[in-house]
Amino acid sequence: MMRFNRLDRFEVIQQLRLDYLRTLLAPMDGMWESSIISQATFWEIQDQERHAGHFCLDSSNYLLRFHLAKEYQAQAQEIFRSIVSTYELQHAITSTIEPLYFALCLDFQKSVTPQNYLFRDQGRVKVPVDLLTHAFRKAEKDELDILVRFYRENTEGPGEWIEPFLQERLDREELFVGFDQHTLVATGECIPSQRQPPYADLGMVVAQSYRGRGLGRSVLLHLKEYCYEAGWEPICSCAVDNHASKKAIERAGFFSEHRMVEVTFSFT
Repeated sequence: MMRFNRLDRFEVIQQLRLDYLRTLLAPMDGMWESSIISQATFWEIQDQERHAGHFCLDSSNYLLRFHLAKEYQAQAQEIFRSIVSTYELQHAITSTIEPLYFALCLDFQKSVTPQNYLFRDQGRVKVPVDLLTHAFRKAEKDELDILVRFYRENTEGPGEWIEPFLQERLDREELFVGFDQHTLVATGECIPSQRQPPYADLGMVVAQSYRGRGLGRSVLLHLKEYCYEAGWEPICSCAVDNHASKKAIERAGFFSEHRMVEVTFSFT
């Protein structure tokens, strides 16, 4: 009979995370890995004293990850059902880059709702007009206050994450800014992956009053060139209902063949 034991040792969890990322069909979204998975609780699946696999849950009891050692994959449905039943799980977040986990979620789903597009780069894109030719540069540490205000005014949801996120980006020189005269109109993030080299996650924020002019596309194109020079492979993501971001990302030469989805289980 399988047992489930919560893992607390940091080095064990980190090794499981690294090993799991190597099994995926494509790189995992960096923000998901660094902000969501890093806060999850990890559980070991044990067969007597043998390691059979692991899974992780978030604070809302969502299943976020499921993995089995190869010799236990023939029992995948039984083990998966046991975990969902034991912890009375009602929801999971999975993606099409996680074949076994995704398939098992489909086996027991009541509904599947797409959440995010995962994009890969298709190469350089030639554009007739670059809106940021003379105004796009790395952000400076003394610009933190203006950047915090900019993000709070131009992003949605609670803003608790903004200042620590921007401070880390500034410390690592991963944040870029674009100005119109003295007005900050766009920012770009280029975050090299610590666990999935040589990938780098790109992000951008455009001031609401400047949207619809192609600035998002220009930011991403500049970030892509920065990646090429550094030897990184750019990737990015966006929510399925963020149509403006999706359009800008696609026009900057990215293509999405994978999705992240939320699954509601049928037998809970």
